[in-house]
Amino acid sequence: MMIEAYLDESGIHDGAKVCVVGGYYGTQAAWRKFEKEWNKIIADYPGLKDRGFHAKDFFRREKGNRVGVYQAWDDEKARKFLDRLVQAIMRNRVFPIGYAVVVKDFLALPLNLRRWFTGGKFTLEGKYVSSGCPDKSYYVPFQFCVLDSARISGADVTNKIHFVAGLDRSFSGYANALFNYLFNDPRLQASIQQRMGGITYPLAKDTPGLQAADLLVYRFYRFVLDKLSAKDNLPEPVLISRLLKNRKKKQRFTLFDSDYLHKMQKMAREHHGKLVQNGGIPQYLSNLRKS
Repeated sequence: MMIEAYLDESGIHDGAKVCVVGGYYGTQAAWRKFEKEWNKIIADYPGLKDRGFHAKDFFRREKGNRVGVYQAWDDEKARKFLDRLVQAIMRNRVFPIGYAVVVKDFLALPLNLRRWFTGGKFTLEGKYVSSGCPDKSYYVPFQFCVLDSARISGADVTNKIHFVAGLDRSFSGYANALFNYLFNDPRLQASIQQRMGGITYPLAKDTPGLQAADLLVYRFYRFVLDKLSAKDNLPEPVLISRLLKNRKKKQRFTLFDSDYLHKMQKMAREHHGKLVQNGGIPQYLSNLRKS
């Protein structure tokens, strides 16, 4: 049975300190069951009938007051509503995934390194053939979400993983280009690429999986911002712990900050250096295509 991954983003706007990409993946059967439960909850609140759930609207405050369709809601009504949504996620077999990058730390990297991180191709002499997207930090969490869900979701060459992302006029265009790049990147293992299906961009208001992904990445985004500004290490909030309850043992939720980005750079250089020293670059590329 085909597997579906619903991904959303938070923090691709100008001036964002952090960019998060994440969501949930599961089998089609799990998603159809989840969608019935989620839609039933939304139907119990007439003001949400034609708009669905959007975390930014739900959590937004102006002068301490709720706004929009939630303006007249008291705290008890809002708490019960949110709890019902979270319970729908927790009791279904949909599995969370998410990565974040600190934008200023990414942009502080050398240009060629940013090209490499965002899909640029280089000759063995270090000259770039394609420039990548060195000003677009979200490529880092996006590619890890796509590739990790392909690796650990249970997808295979028969039961591929199909990706669904929000139809945001900025994100959908970038995501489509990046996804196609990953799909055709000769440096990636063929066994991973063969598990990847396609990618579509439905309206979030009609797609419960995207609404769940939106809730996860919005709260993850806010938590990372709080964590960066805190002097002490912040514990994981209860809401995030509940949203991540179904995480698999191998699933990481990594923050790509300066230290982690340089760690990746060091590992890549060491690996490349060994291959060059041993004359193993051609064989390495050949093995990737055959694996």
